[in-house]
Amino acid sequence: MENSKPKNKLAIGIVAGAFIVAGAVVYFSLHGSGGSVLQADAAIYQGILTEAGKSDFTAQSNGLSKPVDPELTDMDKQIITCAPSVDSLLTATPSYQGSCVSPTGGTIASTTGLYMSGQCCSPLKDTVDYHANLQKLQAYKSMPDIVLDPMHTPIALAKQWIDYDNATTLTSAQQVIMNQAMDMSKEKPCCCKCWHYFVNEGIAKKMIIDGTFDAQQIAAFWDASDICGS
Repeated sequence: MENSKPKNKLAIGIVAGAFIVAGAVVYFSLHGSGGSVLQADAAIYQGILTEAGKSDFTAQSNGLSKPVDPELTDMDKQIITCAPSVDSLLTATPSYQGSCVSPTGGTIASTTGLYMSGQCCSPLKDTVDYHANLQKLQAYKSMPDIVLDPMHTPIALAKQWIDYDNATTLTSAQQVIMNQAMDMSKEKPCCCKCWHYFVNEGIAKKMIIDGTFDAQQIAAFWDASDICGS
């Protein structure tokens, strides 16, 4: 009987040790990976250009606590602003205004490789509707210089359409078509009168003048061009 006591103690020690090891594995798998996510998110956050983009990323990552779809992260890193024009981005010292997500603007060392993007009113949480809209926009690809990915609008192309919009006045008959499209569309040219609104208004004017698309098709184009966010 005396010889069995050391064996029992040894068995108990082995079981206890196994529980300690298992607990440590679970702890570090949870807390260690969480720390990695926080570090990765913090690094991405610091690389985002605009305060609006940082605000969107913070919401998408649940306060920098979970990974974000790289496609959403790419959108966060573009130029997000509710400015009515893009002129300030085409100077020797590019600058941008704030948005509905963040009123803070700023300057940019260079706009090379950057696009005008959306999420100016709220962050996207997934890309399902975005991809569905990209498919819908393919119906308009025959039109020269059409914006087929509004979340990645080239700055120079945005400028081209805004200038066209400013320089173009519709006739009374043409304005009727524009008004009909306005009535049919959920989004109108955009939810607020930012650069994207005037890009889409310019595109609609061109569609009407060329006679290539009717009011219903223009309304559908605007709705598929939604970039405001979720």
